[in-house]
This record gives sequence, structure tokens and C-alpha cells, in this order.
Amino acid sequence: MALPDSEWSFTAAFHFSVSINDKPVSFCEVSGIECTLDVDPVVSGGDSSHSYYVPKSRKYSDLVLKRGVVKGDDDFFVWCKEILSTELTKGGIKPKNLLVSLLNEGGEELVTWSFTNAYPVKWSLGAFNADKSEVALETVTLKYYSFDVQKKVPKKNESANK
Repeated sequence: MALPDSEWSFTAAFHFSVSINDKPVSFCEVSGIECTLDVDPVVSGGDSSHSYYVPKSRKYSDLVLKRGVVKGDDDFFVWCKEILSTELTKGGIKPKNLLVSLLNEGGEELVTWSFTNAYPVKWSLGAFNADKSEVALETVTLKYYSFDVQKKVPKKNESANK
């Protein structure tokens, strides 16, 4: 018996895309998509046994992107290098907008997170180890102003409905 598509079909976390200012950039891992609402506790005037929580502000986690070290310079590397090595007094921070999309098996976007005014704050290189045969990975940590999430309903394949 087949389960209904809407409630019990899950999406694999390995099929995703990243674009920066509408240009696709390949990464092997994306993490840090998180928003927390900070609250202040307020104790009621005559009742000290209960607290109420008043929303204060949103906090966003850092967005962390990992990829294999690319031969030569690409636009993403140049952008990160300029921001992380230019004097801050010379207007070195040029934020960009990022999209991270979770894709279905057909490559259609299911969920897209859009990050506004993102810029790198940390770049690191993974360890070199002669005992292992692994790809050299670089990790870039980004701050951003805000993010929004949009879920999309993929188009049904016409041939599948026949």
C-alpha cells in the first residue's frame, strides 16, 4: 500500500543548491539556518509564581558553507578574499544576497531560504592529513541581516498522472 505524497514523503538533505546574487556556487555542506526569538521574562505584579515572556528581538545563527578547495580563483573566493583582507575603513564589505534551496529528485525547488545582505566573517581550511584520502575543504562563515523561507509545491509530472 502506497503512502500519500503530501504527509509522508520526505526530502533528502543531500540535494540542494546555493546561489549568490543569482549565480550558482557549488558547496558540499550548508549549515546554520536558524532563527531564535529572544524574550525577556516579566514577573506579574502580585503573583511571583508566574513569569510571562515578552518578545524582544530575533537572532540569526551564522550561515556556514563548506566546499572543496577550487583550483584558481572563482567569484565567490574573490569576494571573500576582498572582504576578509581589505581595510574596513575603505568600504571593504560588500554584502550579497544568497539563496539556499532544497531540491526534489527532479531538481525542482521545494524550500528556499533567502539571506539578505550576507558577508563572510571567517574563512578556514580543513586539516591536511597524509593518512587519509580526502578532499581539501574550505569553510566560510557568513553573517547576514535576515532570512526568509518559502515553500513551493513542485509541478506534478503529467506522464505520472496518466
